[in-house]
Amino acid sequence: MSQSVTKTKKSLLLPIAFGGILLAAAIFFVMGMMGSGDSANTADADTSGLDSDAAEAIANVTSRSGSSAVAANTDVGALLAEARAARDKGQYIDPEGSNEVELYLRVLELDADNRSAQEALLEVIPYAQDRVNQYIIEGNIPQAERALTLLRRADPNAVFLTSLAGKLENQKRLQASRQAEQQAAQLEQQRQFLQQQREQQAARAAATPDPDTQEPAPAAATTRPAVATTPAATVPPPTVAAATPPPSVATQTAPESKNFQLRKRVDPVYPQRALRQRLEGWVELSFVVTASGDVTSVEVVNSQPKREFDREAIRALQQWKFNPRVENGKAVDASARQRLEFRLGG
Repeated sequence: MSQSVTKTKKSLLLPIAFGGILLAAAIFFVMGMMGSGDSANTADADTSGLDSDAAEAIANVTSRSGSSAVAANTDVGALLAEARAARDKGQYIDPEGSNEVELYLRVLELDADNRSAQEALLEVIPYAQDRVNQYIIEGNIPQAERALTLLRRADPNAVFLTSLAGKLENQKRLQASRQAEQQAAQLEQQRQFLQQQREQQAARAAATPDPDTQEPAPAAATTRPAVATTPAATVPPPTVAAATPPPSVATQTAPESKNFQLRKRVDPVYPQRALRQRLEGWVELSFVVTASGDVTSVEVVNSQPKREFDREAIRALQQWKFNPRVENGKAVDASARQRLEFRLGG
């Protein structure tokens, strides 16, 4: 009897255990489904308040961010290549929009941690500083202000910025004073010219008799003395030198035209590094001779070896002085080119 009961208990325990396992699995499955449903509901709640365009933007953010990163890297590479080309041309801080400093600043706007742009800026700043100083000396205020603004962006804490700003303000005051003097001189010339015109008109009026003031002829000849028998019309009027206006200065001086001529030459200093390495080369530069005979807008056209002698060649040429080009009697600006050779003697 006991053996039969034991067999019966064993046969019932196995289905009960198997059913418990199935029940536990079903409970875990239901709980997992409920969790995923809550997550889906949460996601739906996050975008349910947005319009269709915003929801689409959120859906595409991952793919778009990847393409933007590729485009940004492409822009940085192109700007770095353009900046290096500007350096080879000596375009350190001009012309506007395509100079070395400005291009590296644009690189840093796209990639603030770009080491190539950071290091290149530190290297080009001394060259750009010299160019700003030259603009100030030449009195080219707009170019000096533009370039100084770029240098402030490149190195806001640089000590030399205060000195350049002070020089620029002094040059502005000097130009304003010169303009005031020129205006005063022009007003004085106009006053003298008007005075001369009035004097000439007065002289011409004095030389021409007024018919209303002439005395009428007498009715009877016997009432006048014998010396008055000669008609007054036969007496020539007095000659007044001022009655005829003087010839114009323009008719006395023929228009004159001639090319500019070198008046003062400054030879470049041989760079120490090139001297130690026994390097020779040349630099070809373009520049403008202004109406005052100064040299401005100096740019490197070509050089050999690249950049080795550029700085000293530019520095020397900027100190040259010329008799300006004259066209129709008036001094004008003129473009020119000059090649400077660097040769070792012996």
